[in-house]
Amino acid sequence: MEFFIDLISSVFPYIRAVVLAIIPLGFLIFIHELGHFWAAKRCGIKVNTFSIGFGPKLFGFQRGETEYKIALLPFGGYVQMEGENPSEQTGAPGEFASASIGNRAFVVAAGPVVNLLFGILVYWIVFATGLNTHASRLIGGLTGMPLGEKEDVQIGWVADDGAGAIGGLMPGDTLVSVNGDPIRHWSIFQTRVLTSAGKDLELIVERDGAPLTLFVKPDAMPSVRGDMGEIRVSSGSETVVHKVRAGSPAAEAGIQDGDLIVSINGENLHNVPYFGYGVWHPSENWIDEKYKALHKQINENRDALVLGIRRSSETLTLEMPVEWSVIASVQEDSIAEAAGIQNGDVLLTLNGEPIDAATLYKRLNTTANQPIDIDLMRNGNPKTVILSNEMESSETDPEAALFGLMWETSLSGMQLAPKTAPLPEYGLVDGFGKGLEATWLTFTAVGRTLQQLIGGEVSPKHLAGPIGIANATSNMFNRLGLSSLVFFIGFISINLCIVNLLPIPIADGGQLLFFAVEKIRGKPMPRRAQEIVQQVTIVLLIAFFLYVTWFDGMSLIDDLRN
Repeated sequence: MEFFIDLISSVFPYIRAVVLAIIPLGFLIFIHELGHFWAAKRCGIKVNTFSIGFGPKLFGFQRGETEYKIALLPFGGYVQMEGENPSEQTGAPGEFASASIGNRAFVVAAGPVVNLLFGILVYWIVFATGLNTHASRLIGGLTGMPLGEKEDVQIGWVADDGAGAIGGLMPGDTLVSVNGDPIRHWSIFQTRVLTSAGKDLELIVERDGAPLTLFVKPDAMPSVRGDMGEIRVSSGSETVVHKVRAGSPAAEAGIQDGDLIVSINGENLHNVPYFGYGVWHPSENWIDEKYKALHKQINENRDALVLGIRRSSETLTLEMPVEWSVIASVQEDSIAEAAGIQNGDVLLTLNGEPIDAATLYKRLNTTANQPIDIDLMRNGNPKTVILSNEMESSETDPEAALFGLMWETSLSGMQLAPKTAPLPEYGLVDGFGKGLEATWLTFTAVGRTLQQLIGGEVSPKHLAGPIGIANATSNMFNRLGLSSLVFFIGFISINLCIVNLLPIPIADGGQLLFFAVEKIRGKPMPRRAQEIVQQVTIVLLIAFFLYVTWFDGMSLIDDLRN
């Protein structure tokens, strides 16, 4: 019995993820087909079937002349109108083909237009009801619209042996364009690199106020979707002093909350210093090696660390001794939280011995079957808490958080963070304007991707089909919250509009193209020609669907394994 309970518990999250993904996708399909249905009824065209999904019918009902049903495969849907298929046309009134060209175009365009209008509505709602950090990053990543971020896209760390360094990129370079396309957001550049394995990229960067042209060829890194490009550079960010502990060396040196640290010992700083797990343990991550080198360089000047500070319009140079302390970060509903540890606590001793960030994990993991006394400092007041490790497994992942307790190392009493601008706030009117702007940027982003696909710059292996979209939708809900999920649904709705308007014979855009040809010729295309074009297109689209779905499935399996 216990086995089945464990099995159900392990499978339930995936079932929940599938349901959460199918519901919004099914809704987008529903409103698309509802647009066709409403327009057909308005134009006096008989509708035989309104179906959500393809394949065998799961359930449905008949009302008037129309059968309404839900089919087995929830990856699409259709409205089947009388006389829509060329082989079934008789010329009788009420058939799709018997309607005027204007009415037929109205019916066909109604589906994509509904998806477009719904996408605009969703974008408007997200902007007008307030953005959070996750949503602003997602919007920037999908559309290239920076929100609460600096406009300049800068290079941070550069691996010495990476493709970026070989191509001439340097820390502090400002990215201007890639292959002629402007770069407004780091994720746009990152996506272009990932999809350009082994292909030369022409980069325009700004260095010391002057434009510079560089050519970078991303290395090919194997993945389940084929080779992915990598140039081994990170996004640059300014370092702000988030908090200064009272009485610390940083406070004594005159450092204040909000100061920007622009250099350490005379070397410009383009990334926020991080001194966590990867610094203290062996790592194959090249960025960890950069942080290790910075940590070593700081320790070589422990008596007088020199910091270049920017405070408003002032530029300052301050000195202070190096003092490392361990700052707690606590997961919700964890053993550490129940013991009384809070975010920001300074951890001092463990079972009477001074805490060292380099060995803290090992010491926590080796104190089995006994309480752990931790002395800490909170707002200048000493406290002692007791951790009970009876709930921790001896098979705990070596990189997982023990007791729900994580930590970061504070440099001389400073907590550092990337500089971010306050998130913008919009009302109903300006929120609608931002929604329209995001819609336009979505169109341009999708159009650019289609152009790259046609030109062979991007492989269709990188596209996402229904499985990939469903997986992404589930991840949005689980990790980024409701606001991000809602925006992503709007993004998919606008994508459905664009894809359906492509001049592919079986798509809505293809039918509109046929109508244009009919208007020019003064008569419809020969019935046999329409049948052949549709049949060939269906075969090609099925093959393309299976191709994309294969890589979606492989990616999903790889995600589950990892």
